[in-house]
Amino acid sequence: MVIFRGLRAVRAGSPAIRHMRLATLLLAACATLATASVAVAQRPATARRLSTTIGVSKGAGALTCPFCSGEGKGGLAGVVGVELPFRTGLRFGLEGEWWLHSGGGSTRSVLAAVPVVHFYPAASGPLFFKLGLGVARFSASSDEEELRSTSLSGLVGVGYEFRLSSRSALIPYVSWLNGNRGTMRLNGALVTDLGGVSLLQYGLALSKR
Repeated sequence: MVIFRGLRAVRAGSPAIRHMRLATLLLAACATLATASVAVAQRPATARRLSTTIGVSKGAGALTCPFCSGEGKGGLAGVVGVELPFRTGLRFGLEGEWWLHSGGGSTRSVLAAVPVVHFYPAASGPLFFKLGLGVARFSASSDEEELRSTSLSGLVGVGYEFRLSSRSALIPYVSWLNGNRGTMRLNGALVTDLGGVSLLQYGLALSKR
């Protein structure tokens, strides 16, 4: 309003007076804009709090390929992850998935590193869905042989946050990791380029923010 009144005042008077009034008005406008810019810059930014998640679960892992049985073996599994808010109802993160089974003279394991997206249907709600795409490796070893299959693998999952405090939550979760068209090697020798891995797990995770 002050600037508009100043523009009307500039129109009156001699040319010299008009020029002086215009210069004064421009200086006032610049000072007003500078003050507003400083005020905006000094507003505190919304904190993006990093969260960490550690989960332990039951799991069923399997080696998959055109001539494999694909039978899942039960064992101990889990997840370790970090997530960062991207926007309301959306979090980006990186997860490590693992599974271990021992029996019959051999040890089988799955290790995976997967970038993930957590999507919350209700922005402030406890339910979330998880999608990711990363790399997984299935390993089976005994005293005489070692079999490995490494493949690009997708991850889907769902979880529900039970808030323990403003900074922590207990999360029941279910996830499924699956990949194929990976390199399978037995004692270092190539067996097939169609090897893969499957891992289903369900358990509890603790998240700290």
